[in-house]
Amino acid sequence: MIRELLAELPKARVFLAGVEAIPADAGPVEAVDLDHDLLEPVPDAAKAHEVLLLARTPADLRRAATLHKLLPDARRVVVAVLDTPASHPAPVPTPTPAHRWRSLTDLRVYQAKDRVWVVDARFSAFTPSGRTVTATARAFAGHRLDVIAAPAAAIAGVGAADWRPGDPNATPAEVTGPVPERVGAPGGDVVLRTLEPPAESAEVEWSGDETPIERPTAEAASWERLGRPGGAGLPLADPDVLAEPSMIPPVDERLINPQGFVTTPSRGLASLEERDGRWSVVLEGKVVTAFAESGGVTDADVSRLRQIRAVEVDWRHAHSGPLAAVRVLAGLAAAGVPLLADEVPRWAGALGDELTRLITSNPDISDELRREEHSIRLRREALRTHGVAARWEQLGAPAPAPPLTSVLLATRRADMVGFALDQVARQRGAQLEVILALHGVPKGHPDVAAPVAAYDGALTVFEADHQAVFGEVLNHAAARASGSFLLKMDDDDWYGPDFLADLLLAHSYSGAQVVGTVPEFVYLSSIDVTVHRGQITEQITSFVAGGTILVERSAFQAVGGFRPLRRSVDTQFQEALQAAGGQIYRTHGLGYILRRGPAANHTWQEPIGTFLQRNRNQWRGFRPSALMELEGSTRS
Repeated sequence: MIRELLAELPKARVFLAGVEAIPADAGPVEAVDLDHDLLEPVPDAAKAHEVLLLARTPADLRRAATLHKLLPDARRVVVAVLDTPASHPAPVPTPTPAHRWRSLTDLRVYQAKDRVWVVDARFSAFTPSGRTVTATARAFAGHRLDVIAAPAAAIAGVGAADWRPGDPNATPAEVTGPVPERVGAPGGDVVLRTLEPPAESAEVEWSGDETPIERPTAEAASWERLGRPGGAGLPLADPDVLAEPSMIPPVDERLINPQGFVTTPSRGLASLEERDGRWSVVLEGKVVTAFAESGGVTDADVSRLRQIRAVEVDWRHAHSGPLAAVRVLAGLAAAGVPLLADEVPRWAGALGDELTRLITSNPDISDELRREEHSIRLRREALRTHGVAARWEQLGAPAPAPPLTSVLLATRRADMVGFALDQVARQRGAQLEVILALHGVPKGHPDVAAPVAAYDGALTVFEADHQAVFGEVLNHAAARASGSFLLKMDDDDWYGPDFLADLLLAHSYSGAQVVGTVPEFVYLSSIDVTVHRGQITEQITSFVAGGTILVERSAFQAVGGFRPLRRSVDTQFQEALQAAGGQIYRTHGLGYILRRGPAANHTWQEPIGTFLQRNRNQWRGFRPSALMELEGSTRS
């Protein structure tokens, strides 16, 4: 495909992202590798009639988007992504309001070959080609706002874009500085630059007023470099220097995340080992995927591993360097790929203590439930330790204020108030308040007053008329809420201690306006049976369980909240959200148990026999997942 594009655009200026070489028979081509040949910003007068950007994967394209200011103005811009996971929709770009592409005359988006997507934009006047690149990268990431909750950053040096993936607000600078001006102010509040191995002992001076955060390039931290004569004396040869997570570039959680996780894989145990100087996942002697020398994991890599049961790490093979090795492991863990190892060497300390403990915990990955629990623990820790926002906090950026979630809890049953508040009180790792709507139940009822008085947290209680319909009661509760997120919880279901934190994490990587789960675990109280139902999770979907709906407050208000109905309010709300262009994401269901009693007690009138069909497993008695941290866990 590269040959065809070069033949069609013989005079184009060519830029590469993740593409290591142009085919030899493609003729003489001068291509700029954005990963290794970081340019100084292109002067305003620089123009090219045609620009061709070749990215290996959508993850590589997001790095190119970070460097969009380096690209020249052009009248035709072609962006080709050569290895796109099948789960990605067509990358139809849309301009930002500030860049409305008034001069756009033609736009084509087509799949040239299997897994190859091409965006071809033509303009009647010279237009910054980086705008087409950033719009295409946003399309691959679900048209989310590409923002990072950290100070505006300037980046300099080879591979510096890895530290701000998909951030078009970053300002590229020369490795010697200074930071370019942007609209009358410095282009960044913080400078991060990567440095190659210095010649002799000379240091690269910085000409700006800032004090850059300095990090080594992949070459500077390679085993080859550290193993040379005198390499043992370099600071990076000290395992304690390598022990900080902030030493490695972050994981781009917008694309490297659990989406697409497979609960029942069709392939066996693979190994992570060195092949031809880089780490590769090998199954039955064949390479499934080979990672970049820098250690960066792409969404295409992850897609090829989804059907593999687990990956065992063979530390005897050193890959290209310690930081690159840790980066591979952090990316795979963030994607939820089950990882196993007997031990973790000291030089891999940048993984972090908890991630190291999990990788060496020896879970029973032959059991589907144990395997998924292991995956969830890995992804939680990796995303929270190695995600972009977390990394910049580790580098010294101020932590943003955590969002407040308002729990909407409506009940007609006084005897369930204490149980419901206990489930809310179990939540950890998130800030919340409770809006308790007593639907025809008086505040002074002993079964209400006692647990309300005992609840140690922000709590608003109000009485709703018993004749009010359910949807109205929920809307009255939402009107009293002050959080930026609303979470609808049911009064009789069980919620694990990380339930809300997991929903917020899924919101951060999915970008969906609504996040929830489906009832994978159901306790049938009338017959004392727990069932584990087969469900597909970690995907954009059309429906989540009503007792798990986490919604952005702005999206809730945009669709008018819940309809004033007695039943089906959850379904109708989700239908309205999707009709308005919103998305719903379904995360894992191991932190939630639906209690199913007599049908008369539920607004969802589903026969009990429905829950006994197509189950992955079922047990006599109450048997929650280990992630619920409740007595009776299925771990026993």
